[in-house]
Amino acid sequence: MRIFDINDEMADKMTLLTRGYPFAFQVLGYLYWDNRKDHTLEDIMPEYDQYLDEYVYSKIWAELSPKDKEILSVISESGYQSVKDIREKLDMKPELFSVYRDRLKRKGVIDTRQYGKIAMALPRFEEYVKNRLY
Repeated sequence: MRIFDINDEMADKMTLLTRGYPFAFQVLGYLYWDNRKDHTLEDIMPEYDQYLDEYVYSKIWAELSPKDKEILSVISESGYQSVKDIREKLDMKPELFSVYRDRLKRKGVIDTRQYGKIAMALPRFEEYVKNRLY
């Protein structure tokens, strides 16, 4: 807050945009610092997304199986959602879904900290996935 000369609200907004992901924190900080005088945070989002895409997300996406991608597409469309709802949308049995859930969790792509719920763990990864689908 002191370095950027921002208030609590803006600091919270920037924190949420990084989800604690170190690379995202560095990129957002760099872009905001470089553009703070003549651009808003919303103005730098396309460039922020581009950095995440080029340096991290495209590699992650390339290493995922088609079924991983299908699962992530359902999660990206619905946000934080129950495991049961996701499985039903995918028409997957619990045993099979748990294999994919565990693999995506190990890769750091999904957040399963809340029992029975799944969300994307990476900042703005929902948008990245949605852009790959259309």
